[in-house]
Amino acid sequence: MRTKVKRERDRVLNEATGQYEWVWVESTRYIHDEEDRVLAALDFLKGENTPEELVEKHHISNIQVLFSWVGRYLSENRLVSLQENNDDTMANKSKDEQIRELKAELKKARKEAELEKLRAHAYDTMINLAEERFNIPIRKKSGTKQ
Repeated sequence: MRTKVKRERDRVLNEATGQYEWVWVESTRYIHDEEDRVLAALDFLKGENTPEELVEKHHISNIQVLFSWVGRYLSENRLVSLQENNDDTMANKSKDEQIRELKAELKKARKEAELEKLRAHAYDTMINLAEERFNIPIRKKSGTKQ
């Protein structure tokens, strides 16, 4: 992530005098590269932090930007596999740690399954609306000739 500091003049009300004055104001803008976006999307999918916390942590302008990154990487399958190679490290950990990690993996898998259900429902709703609005059959009917 790169930062860009912008310095500009701004007109501000001086409450003591009641008049406007010109002052120099600095604003910091964060420029995220592809790796930063993927990391933010992965952090969101892990479910360890709230979206608001991730926006603050990764210096993202708002929650909608985070959601758009997650949607983009989910739909384009650009995300690195969420499955980490835990087979080698599992043998070195205690049973409590293994149970904790397996529960975390289960939670992550349930979240992924819920996202897929939502995506399927959205596609189904989109097809239903298109068939209703434009009065054309979109779904393939069983038993039709090819």
